[in-house]
Amino acid sequence: MTSLAFALCFLLQTTPTDTLPYDIENPSFIINLVSEELQEISGLSPTDTPGVFLAIADEVGEIFFIDGAGGGVILRRVKFREKGDFEGVEMVGKCLYAAKSNGDIFEIGCWDTDHPNIMEYKTHLKKEDDVEGLCYDAKRFALLLACKQNPDSAGLRRIFAFDLKTKQLSKEPVYTIDPEEVNRLVPLNEEDKKRRHVSPSGIAVHPITNDVYVISTAQKRLVVLDYKTGAIRYAIRLNKTILPQPEGIAFDKEGNLYLSSEGKKGEGLVLKFDYRRAK
Repeated sequence: MTSLAFALCFLLQTTPTDTLPYDIENPSFIINLVSEELQEISGLSPTDTPGVFLAIADEVGEIFFIDGAGGGVILRRVKFREKGDFEGVEMVGKCLYAAKSNGDIFEIGCWDTDHPNIMEYKTHLKKEDDVEGLCYDAKRFALLLACKQNPDSAGLRRIFAFDLKTKQLSKEPVYTIDPEEVNRLVPLNEEDKKRRHVSPSGIAVHPITNDVYVISTAQKRLVVLDYKTGAIRYAIRLNKTILPQPEGIAFDKEGNLYLSSEGKKGEGLVLKFDYRRAK
């Protein structure tokens, strides 16, 4: 095979050819989070109640139930730790889960009572791995932990699986993202060159396609991985005027996409993007 033929074959295998099923420039609904406690919203998760989402405080172990249909009003608070750098939250069945940046996992049972049952699980991850994303993977019956790592590094970004039966984290990543491949798919502009490399700030599994969606505040990117192979299906630039600091990502049961952004000199935001099913 000639070098040109090999290059063409490589591009055909690795370049996404279909279209992201969302109009990422035009949200159908915007929630302005008026509470100052949600200005630095970190993590976003659906609940078993339609229209109600979970968010987590950045420096305190406190989970917020927020009303998406009611302007982001805080419906309930669940405090489980006084201090900590918490970056992800997820509801699985009757339990709540939260992740610290060092990879520690907190399981909060009986959260709707005066005496929640709190379990803490240590993992092999370290502070420098900088876990920023947490989501539920139903097919694996696991939590996926996305590591931000050092945004100045061009090394692979790793995603691990925490088995909810064994309470153990996979020794090896179940997915990796190559920042250089993302740069090839979404060429850098002049402003991008001043920023750090793509680094996960949020992760979610699509409830219908099972694709793994990862957002990055660095370079403002959305990267979508094929569930089985881990190959990049889509990679797009996020509009910073719409999402100044994307930190959270979630889906509802219908496949509609929700992205949250920390407020920059303003309120935190949650934006809804309607799912466009393939015809």
